[in-house]
Amino acid sequence: MDPTTWLRVGRYSASREFVENDLPDPVLTEDYGHDGQQFYVLAATFPDLADAQGHVDKLRYRARRVLVPALVSPVPTGEPLIWSIFVVNLAAVGAAAVAVGHLARRLGTTAWLGLVVAVTPAMVESVEGSLADAPAFAFALWGVVQWRRRPWLAAAFFLLAALCRETTLVAPLACALVAPRGHRAPMLAPLGVFAAWVVAVSLWLPPTPGASSSNLLEDALVQFDWPFAAWLQVGLGSQAVLLGAVLAVASLAAAWMLRDRLPEISLWLLAEAALLVVSSEAVVSRGQNFARVAPLALTAIALALGSRLRPRGAPTPIAAT
Repeated sequence: MDPTTWLRVGRYSASREFVENDLPDPVLTEDYGHDGQQFYVLAATFPDLADAQGHVDKLRYRARRVLVPALVSPVPTGEPLIWSIFVVNLAAVGAAAVAVGHLARRLGTTAWLGLVVAVTPAMVESVEGSLADAPAFAFALWGVVQWRRRPWLAAAFFLLAALCRETTLVAPLACALVAPRGHRAPMLAPLGVFAAWVVAVSLWLPPTPGASSSNLLEDALVQFDWPFAAWLQVGLGSQAVLLGAVLAVASLAAAWMLRDRLPEISLWLLAEAALLVVSSEAVVSRGQNFARVAPLALTAIALALGSRLRPRGAPTPIAAT
């Protein structure tokens, strides 16, 4: 029950010395560690994020995902701060489950399908690794739930999701593609605001010396490769690639089954499937990271199957209008 395990501090990471100043003798991984340690540093230094320079791998990149560190920054450093990130993740998983329940009811099936969220690999990884994936997923789902009736509230949810993890911007894009003319501007607004935040971060914070990338485009190129190239490099028989194949097939199957009743979810799933096949070797080689590329897949397949197997007497599914 040592909470420093959740930070996954790397023996060779830039964050190790900073964390050890607050938490002597933390549990260390035998590599460079994972993202939880970076979120801890940002939370401990917020709002003076420039003080995190030298203690995170890429300051500008990490600062773009500022929402979770900002939320927990009032908590004292050390174990209380780690526990607060853990609680935020648990609350986000619960919020995501409720949002999925709303979508399930819209499809005429049981809201209990929302519980599938708790066992999806991306959510488990977010809780265990002190990440921001669960809050990002929850905000994006609530944006999908709200966008037809309250487009600007949905836009706020989508922006909050992007400030946790920018890959969730595929959700408002999907909504914009199926939205009537009057709803398109709110759906595209989070992209513009997030772009402005990226520019502000670049002007505010210095680049990290020796970092492999310094802007949004370069960061994206580091994460992506030619379709299936990384799958072949890692090995088609590896557990990570097999997991990715399952998630890709699940995404495509659910996208097909939900195309009429939840077209925005269908397009979101297609985007996830595309990201899975172009992920770089650094992503594919670690199964937990690979699962984070497609957080919606297993939840969506549960929704799709539930909508086909809804019990007798269940309400007629609400058409997407």
